[in-house]
This record gives sequence, C-alpha cells and structure tokens, in this order.
Amino acid sequence: MTSVSHPGDPGGKAGGTPTEPGEQDAMATGGTVPITSDGPTPPERFRLGNRPPLTGIRALALFTVLTYHSNFRTLPGTWVALQVFFVLSGFLITAMLAGEGQRNGRISLKGFYARRAVRLVPPLVLTIVLLAVYASFVHVSDASQRLWGDSAAAMFYYADYRQAFLHAPFFGYLAQTWSLSIEEQFYIIWSVLMVVAVAMHRRRLAYGFAIVGLVLSVADRLWSVYSAAPFTTPTNVAFTRVYYGFDTRADALFLGCLLGLLAADGRLSGWSRWPTRLLTAGAIACTAFMVWILLYAPLFTENLVVWWLPATTIASAVIIAYFVIRPTSIGSRFVGIGVFVFIGDLSYTVYLVHFPVYLAIGPDGTHWSFWPTELVRLAIIFAIAIASWFCIEKPLMRWRQRSAAR
Repeated sequence: MTSVSHPGDPGGKAGGTPTEPGEQDAMATGGTVPITSDGPTPPERFRLGNRPPLTGIRALALFTVLTYHSNFRTLPGTWVALQVFFVLSGFLITAMLAGEGQRNGRISLKGFYARRAVRLVPPLVLTIVLLAVYASFVHVSDASQRLWGDSAAAMFYYADYRQAFLHAPFFGYLAQTWSLSIEEQFYIIWSVLMVVAVAMHRRRLAYGFAIVGLVLSVADRLWSVYSAAPFTTPTNVAFTRVYYGFDTRADALFLGCLLGLLAADGRLSGWSRWPTRLLTAGAIACTAFMVWILLYAPLFTENLVVWWLPATTIASAVIIAYFVIRPTSIGSRFVGIGVFVFIGDLSYTVYLVHFPVYLAIGPDGTHWSFWPTELVRLAIIFAIAIASWFCIEKPLMRWRQRSAAR
C-alpha cells in the first residue's frame, strides 16, 4: 500500500501544522542588538503569532492527499505535499523552541513533550477507538495486522520503519501514519539538540546540528539508492526503504529547522525591495514547479528520490519563506483565507481518519459510482474532524494555554 503524504502536525504542524493549529504563539528574539547613538535598541523580535498562510497551505496540501487516496490515480505527484509538511514542521517547531530558549534561557523538554502529547495523542486515540467500534460490527480481513498492528505502530510512532522494511500489511487502516512517525522521531531528536545548543549559549551550534543532519540524511539517501538494485517495479525494496525511512527523509525537516533559526535571528524580516521581489519571483516559479510535480511525477522512480525530493524540499522552503516575509501579499492573503485556515486547523484529524474511511467505504462495497461514494466519505471524514476539533482539540488547547500562563 502506498500512502504518500500528510498534513503532519508539529506538531504537527501550521496554524500550528505541524506547524500546528492553535500553537503559533511562540516568539523568538532577533540575534544581534543594533547600536545607536542612544545606546542599544531593543532587539527585533520575530513573532510567529497568527500567520494564516502557514495554516492555509496545509488545507491545499490536504486536498491533494484526499484526491490521490480517493483512487490512487489523480495527482500522482501528491507525495510533494509531504515535503511541504516536513519543511513547515521543522520551521515551526524550531521557531517555537528558539523562542522559548531566548525568552527563558532554557528549553523545558518536559513541557515540550507535554505540549506534543496534548496536541497529537487525543485525535489519534479517537481514531483508534473509532476503528475498534467499526471492527466490532464489520469483519476486517487480517485485522491483527491491518487494524491492531497498524494502531500499535501509529501509537508508538514506528510506522515509518514498519513500512520501510516491508513489515506493514497491504492497505493497513493506519498506513498513512508513517509520515507522522517520521515527524515524532524528529521532534525527539531535534528538541534534545536545541536544549544542548541553548544550554551552551551557542546559537551557531544549532545551525551546525541542522546542517549536519541535512547532509547526513541526503548522503544516506543517495548511498541507499546507488548501492541498491535499479528501481524498476512498485514493489522495489530499495525504493520502499528510501521513501519511508526517517533517516532518508529527515533532510526536509532539517531544512525547515534552518529556516526557523534564520527567522528567530531576524533574518526573515526587514528585507529591502529588490530581495523581496526576487523572493516573490522565486515563490511563483517554485509554485509552478510543484504543480508540475503534482501532475507528472509519480512514485517508484529513481529520479524522485535522487532529484525531485531535494528540489521540492528547496521549493517548499522558498514558498514558506515567502509567506513569512510577505504575509500581506496577494498570494499570502489567498492561501490565508478563512475557509483554508479552518480546514488547515482540521487537517491533522482529517489526515488520521480519512484513510480508514476510504477503506471502509469504497465503490466495490457500496456499488455506487465514484462521486456519491466520495461525497459520503468526505461527509463522514469532516464530521468526525469537526467534532474532534470543537469537542476535544480546542478545549485541550485552551486548557494547555491556561496551564502555560500559570
């Protein structure tokens, strides 16, 4: 089974996205203090705050995921959405951690992991509970692996290597959670590295960690590609190992970290006219490139893992930088419109529940044509996601914010 991408929440995630809804309240202090005739001026601050385009872009990426998983033919390059989510996750998590380190002089790992758990675990538990209810009424073939094996892999965040080493069943009900596992493994590693950099009061160390992580991941991926058999079939073991493994996909997250560090140091603010225009032109070109990838770059090719993964990672970083540096531009206002932001807020839960619903309700089972089946699927998916958002996720986020204030 091939699940290509997710709106991973930094935590997941961007209104947050993970990245994550409701969690863009981090603030980072700029690097150097400019000196004037009146003495040092207050350092420039980068406020992540409420940035609708960083949430809205998740809705657009989610649309491609839902489209591709509805039939596994339309938009064959939907894997590119994953690059956007990974870069965005690295950016947002780094901005949050850097902000905490600069405000408090330290980073609390306990607090960080608690925030991750409050944001990520309840929708995941809800999804598993709903699967248990479904399985109590409907027979599921190979349920020990497709339901309970998948649920364990999702809950303990090892679904990526379960897929990479071909231990996952065909069409598992939570097969899409492999990308969430990559992000969670990254959070654990990167948060510790940021704690070390902050404790040593060396911001350059954080840059070094990100650059080394990026280089090692790219080198690991290229070695895995060129030391393996040719990528000739969809069951090619080499492609599966490279595509699903954390070690071979972490470069996108580390590039997002570099972007987050630059933002925290004030490098993504105060740009003059010509650099801003060049960035705008670059963002337009990168968007066109990503659309081309969506339409014409399917999975299971050597070009994908050698060329298209790094190219789309860089393109994602350029687009995210554009949204940060030009938050009031036409492109940012379009991506940040209300409906996109709301769907972006729902994206984590939609991503969790959409694949089980797609497997449970298919044209072969309903004997309906595609569109009636698809409309029923989407109605169920968004009903669950909206109920989770208003009844579980938002109350928990408000509780978390009150706890943080205390």
